[in-house]
Amino acid sequence: MTTSRVSPFDWSVLQVVHRLGTPPQQTLAEQVGRQRSTVNGAVQRLLAAGWLRRVGQAVRGRGRPAILLAVNEDAGCFAGVEIAARELHCAVVAADGTLLDHAASRLADDTSCEVVLEQADLHLRGLLSRRGLGVERLLGIWAGVNGVVDENGVVVTSAALGWHDEPVRSRLAKLYQCDVLVEGASAATSAAAEAVLGVGRHAGSFVYYHAGRGISARLIRQGQPLVGATQRAGELGHVVVAPGGTRCPCGNRGCLEAEASGPAIVAALRRLQRDGLPDDLRRLLRPNADAEPEEIIGAAFSRAKRGAGDPLRNTRQRVTQYLAMGAAMAVAAYDPELLVLGGYLFERSMTLRNDVCRALRRMVLDWEDRNLEVAQGQVVMHDRAVGGAAKVCQRFWANPRAVLTGS
Repeated sequence: MTTSRVSPFDWSVLQVVHRLGTPPQQTLAEQVGRQRSTVNGAVQRLLAAGWLRRVGQAVRGRGRPAILLAVNEDAGCFAGVEIAARELHCAVVAADGTLLDHAASRLADDTSCEVVLEQADLHLRGLLSRRGLGVERLLGIWAGVNGVVDENGVVVTSAALGWHDEPVRSRLAKLYQCDVLVEGASAATSAAAEAVLGVGRHAGSFVYYHAGRGISARLIRQGQPLVGATQRAGELGHVVVAPGGTRCPCGNRGCLEAEASGPAIVAALRRLQRDGLPDDLRRLLRPNADAEPEEIIGAAFSRAKRGAGDPLRNTRQRVTQYLAMGAAMAVAAYDPELLVLGGYLFERSMTLRNDVCRALRRMVLDWEDRNLEVAQGQVVMHDRAVGGAAKVCQRFWANPRAVLTGS
């Protein structure tokens, strides 16, 4: 990282500019609480070091126009990398938090940690190159991994990727020489992104209820996630809801995830007689169709018939009851202001989403007195990478240890 180091006082001036946006230089002394000549000296040093830039003048009556200052977006940048089960998403934001670019690609067949991080590095370097930047300009990087991550940035386990005890943070820190934050479980990163960019940004507390490849319920309060003692808070997918039911990869039988996740629903659909199923669903269920679970579930639940003649009726009812049960547990446990429905099960089928909401109302105690709002999530995959980049940007501005001098 080649960004110039600054003194703590100069940084306090820079933070004021960052907080106010484009303030007139003459107002900074009042904001910082120091003499104008002292603050002007700091401004000159920050301009020379490339942290600040002049963006124009404000004319206010008589006298000299006031010089407007702003954080120089070219001073550095922050990156977010979202490593999901099958996809890789990267985003870059400027030093002032402005989104510069984002892109996505599918993961290679080899999902070992070394190969995935190499793919992420090439992806990120290409993204930076499109903006005329190099990795030496990175001030911080966030990585979200679909799995469980400990406080040291080690991926303890990722079933989707086949990782165990992978020191991702130390590898990225060595590669990029900047601040690195690694967080686990893509549903948790979606919840954090909803707090920054999505429907949860104005809520004091909300639960992000994710139903896709896995099922979980993450509580966000005052913008901060509840992670628990072992980073597993909200893993409702492994609560047994059907004792003796379908075997779950965790070893138990009848887990919520084994009965109502995307893969579980697809497996149940494949066991149905094909007669009477919608034509598009029959095509997607063919062995050689190579259809994604999202496509199959979208076809099954969005255009299913109602009534006794519906061949999907039992599957729909069972899935609806289990998903509503998980949501009801989350509401009872956390008592949030807002319940955000996320994941491809809710995104791909408005019918399923509405059915779950109706069943949820019957399951939750004192529903009418709770004044609970239920909303569809707004975050998509690249938003998690954007949200992660924004998070390390915010963390940098709050505690910029990498660029402060000792003076």
